[in-house]
Amino acid sequence: MAPSRPRLGTARRHRLSLIACFTAPGAVAALTSLFAWSGWLAIISSVIAMVVASQLVVTQTVWQRASLAVKAVAMAAFVASLFWVIAMMFAPRLTVLHLRGQPVVATVVDHDAGRYYGRGGRQEEHCYRLQRTDGSPIFGDICRDSDEFAVGEKLTVLVDPSGLIAPETLSEVAAARFWQIPGLVSLVATLALCWVTGGLTPHVANGHLGRRRLPRPPRSRHRSKYEL
Repeated sequence: MAPSRPRLGTARRHRLSLIACFTAPGAVAALTSLFAWSGWLAIISSVIAMVVASQLVVTQTVWQRASLAVKAVAMAAFVASLFWVIAMMFAPRLTVLHLRGQPVVATVVDHDAGRYYGRGGRQEEHCYRLQRTDGSPIFGDICRDSDEFAVGEKLTVLVDPSGLIAPETLSEVAAARFWQIPGLVSLVATLALCWVTGGLTPHVANGHLGRRRLPRPPRSRHRSKYEL
């Protein structure tokens, strides 16, 4: 019996599920960027999204049956979503400050240095608390991977008028476009690849687009005169 064709509703459900799983971590990363939350939230959400996608769409059975081309498209969707997450960890905050930030001359009043362990071993994080020249505090800290400022140093920063987003220096905000373009490209690529992958997985589950084994040549029934 020939394998049945997948229903259109299944393909649509798979597409929407993959789009939700692979774009949600980017939304979480955007929130971490805007409100200075821990970057681990974006990483944890990416892991959860992978687990959910592996249970709903790209199951173990589908992955084993899928051809190399289908696996390549699925992996490309995952890689594009990672670039989307990375871009969203930086672009939203810098973009908001670029659009509505107000320049303020501030003074560094406190320096907090911390150490943590990353992929490259022990790393440092230096966070600086600022205040205006009139003595009023500025919400949020400026954090760097190295010791960049000194207590008492004056610098010009862009401050969010609403006081919800941490300030940033003019040079860092000027680099917002560096994250905006990759973010937009990776988002479009994620949506397109998830749409394609979600449309292929029902075919794999129903026996199409799977790895095909070449049939073995039939054995000859004629015996050689040299056989006993």
